[in-house]
Amino acid sequence: MFAWLIPLLIFVAVFLLAQDLLRRLQAGRLQREAVAVGSQVAGSAVAAPGPRRKEPLVDLFFRTLPVLAGWQVRWVAPAWERELRKKLVYYPRWAQRSGAEWLAAKELSLLGGLLLGWLLGAGWLASLALGAAAFFLPDLWLREQDQLRRRKTLQELPSALDLLASCMEAGLNFEQAVGVFMERGRRGYLAVEFRELLRAIQMGQARRDALEAMAQRVDDPTFGTFVTSLIQAERLGVSVAATLKNQAAQLRTKRSQEIEKQALEAPVKLLFPLILFIFPVVFLVLFGPIIIRLLQGM
Repeated sequence: MFAWLIPLLIFVAVFLLAQDLLRRLQAGRLQREAVAVGSQVAGSAVAAPGPRRKEPLVDLFFRTLPVLAGWQVRWVAPAWERELRKKLVYYPRWAQRSGAEWLAAKELSLLGGLLLGWLLGAGWLASLALGAAAFFLPDLWLREQDQLRRRKTLQELPSALDLLASCMEAGLNFEQAVGVFMERGRRGYLAVEFRELLRAIQMGQARRDALEAMAQRVDDPTFGTFVTSLIQAERLGVSVAATLKNQAAQLRTKRSQEIEKQALEAPVKLLFPLILFIFPVVFLVLFGPIIIRLLQGM
């Protein structure tokens, strides 16, 4: 039964794709170009992607997503989509994608897992397990990228705070200091956050609200502590430049402490692989010939 199910699913998917792709492709392309132009004019947090290499399979994958997403928009919860788009905004190919398109990508990944199991000649149960693992693979990728984004943001923060403090000590206000940081051509996740911060302030949002929104986007306790200290310094009339310097020093101290902690935890983490993989091999090499001779002598 399962042997003909996968080819049938592939045939149906290709037929529906050929039916709707020509009709939706042009409209989807024009819509994305309009959104990209609008984001560039408004000073969006994510820069418009530059020219990239032609990748036919990848391009076909992304062109298929709007076709499949049109059938399942009603299944996407608005709250889940809002949280998802907060994470996807940092990746150019996914910045303007909807939650329905992400769900379509997971379904295509599921279909690819089933097809791979069928091509490998696995049983129907193993193929279903492979398809289920492939269905959650995009979520695992996004989770890993989100953790990497937070880690990179915190790594870039101390040097950025030193630069902002130096600019403010030279007579600039906070927004001007952030502008200098951006003019120096800084790249990375922190530059994206500062660009969005400036855009929000220039559009009339209060600095406190813009900082709180930036902390919510980063969604990291350490970054949230920095934003809270900055807001309190502004409200209490404390020197913002001194606060930035203190925060930079505290972040460096905390980072060095985390590195020391990881170094101390390394022997404990290595203990299990040593016992499971290294020691049996060593014992086999040392005592294997002796055991073989004893068995031959018996």
